[in-house]
Amino acid sequence: MSGYTQRLSTTLAPRAAAIRRALDAPERTPRTAVVLGRIVGIGFAVCFVTGLYSHLHQHPIAWLPMPTRPVELYAWTQGLHVAVGTALLPLVLAKLWVVYPRLFAWPPVRSFGHVIERASIAVLVSTALLQLLMGTLNTFQWYPWPFSFTRTHWALAWVVAGAIVVHVGVKLPLIVQHWRRTGEAEEPT
Repeated sequence: MSGYTQRLSTTLAPRAAAIRRALDAPERTPRTAVVLGRIVGIGFAVCFVTGLYSHLHQHPIAWLPMPTRPVELYAWTQGLHVAVGTALLPLVLAKLWVVYPRLFAWPPVRSFGHVIERASIAVLVSTALLQLLMGTLNTFQWYPWPFSFTRTHWALAWVVAGAIVVHVGVKLPLIVQHWRRTGEAEEPT
């Protein structure tokens, strides 16, 4: 390490450790993160499928006929989309609360793969929160932004779906390890 990097690390490492100790809680385990991740993943999958159904009804594709019966099906899918999307907001915040201390892991970046992992998590968190915020504001029919809600919500849905796939792929060994295991006081994912 260079002299500057060494001094910076010596200065910041104890502070990061102090922050992590202050944030310690018995609920912040990999098991809790995996359980919440499963619920959040299922919720986003439901929202993605119902959103896809809605989008294809609003913007039909000529070669893909959409069912028009039962008439109530569209209302049910959109009700499910809104209900699950609304329920996802506190669940995503809970998942972030569980994994929050990992932001203060030292060193912050350990390898090129770790940079990619952190970048993918940043994309996942930012787009997921933006999706949920935009969807919530849409339920109030309030659009404080200058762009089309439907086009942006549709595009971000694909980004969130891709980011979830990348996140699950990166964390798969940890997910498998803690899928059925009883919770232990370990570092969160």
